[in-house]
Amino acid sequence: MKAWLDRFGIVIVGVVAGISVVVGCSHLNMSATAAKPSTEKEVNIDFVYAEGKNIGEPMTYLPIFTPQDGTDKGVPIYVPPVAAISFAVSPIRPSAPRAAIVTYFLKQYTVIETSPNSLVFTNSEANLVLDSLLSDPNVQERIGASITIPALGITNATYTCTETSADSSVFENNRYGLVFSLGTPSDTPRTALLDIDTSAYADYGEELIETTTGTGVFTNSNYSVRLLEIFGQPYLSVTARYEHSKGFIYFLSNAVFFVWEAAPPSSVFRNFNEAIPTDLTADQLKMGDFTSWRIRITGVSGPSLISQVTISTTVDSVSQISFSKVNGALLSDQKFILIPDGDLEAEPPAGYVAIRSDVITSRKENPKVDNVSVTVSCK
Repeated sequence: MKAWLDRFGIVIVGVVAGISVVVGCSHLNMSATAAKPSTEKEVNIDFVYAEGKNIGEPMTYLPIFTPQDGTDKGVPIYVPPVAAISFAVSPIRPSAPRAAIVTYFLKQYTVIETSPNSLVFTNSEANLVLDSLLSDPNVQERIGASITIPALGITNATYTCTETSADSSVFENNRYGLVFSLGTPSDTPRTALLDIDTSAYADYGEELIETTTGTGVFTNSNYSVRLLEIFGQPYLSVTARYEHSKGFIYFLSNAVFFVWEAAPPSSVFRNFNEAIPTDLTADQLKMGDFTSWRIRITGVSGPSLISQVTISTTVDSVSQISFSKVNGALLSDQKFILIPDGDLEAEPPAGYVAIRSDVITSRKENPKVDNVSVTVSCK
């Protein structure tokens, strides 16, 4: 034994079946060097990055990775309401009527102003009336637009419309998310529920009562809703107002929206879909706290001289570790990660040796310090 020590110049720090070098570190304050007197050979142990741009470089701390299940954690897919009406108005011509191209439920109509600046546009199929129009390229306008299309049975459907940009002269109705739930037909007036939602206005759970049994018209003090059928497709006609200091303000008046029945025969009609969740892949879940590492030993000439290396925390240990000689040092064949002790949302990623640490942490919190030690036993 003494001859072996003299030959390799290794100091006994603790004896485990021969010669042992023990190095301790923590997640936040790590020291990974076992130094020997200057007359003897040093055995150094480093924690080094196992991959990435810093591969092979010594680490200053060991982060803790919290495995997560990627189910439903991706960016949701939204299917928002589409515009019921859009129209583009030609520039002002003081001495001549203007034209407007109207798109209403995907069909296009070209209507002509009845007289200069009358704000009434018509043709043989459709009639569009605007409540104002500045046509100022420096002002993004919000106006009221009323449309009548006899072939569809739509009369004076009025929408609040906003210009797409200040100089576009193109308007679209403000979007409203609608969910209308009504009871099954009965011998008495039914109760219905209307949810109406926009980025600026939300009022959930408006309860409405059918005006008379079988009419399909539902009202309360602020809303009136009627379920229509146009060419075999369901539509919803909505009148809605809110109370203002100057009285009631109508933001929808007989406005018609395309809807569909969710999961027939549910009697639930809507014009948008709920957000569709998406999943994150294992690679996408490797956030900033995912860092793998290896053990690097210098001062021992070859793997054959190592009998056992153990990595320990206060709650876990790993000793089935093999080494290969790389650039004059011994580098662990295994890649390691630290994970919290306890129940985890998901399994650690494959290809890594996960070592549990006595830390309960989240991605937004600093982990508590927990010692990580490495014991190297030589033959």
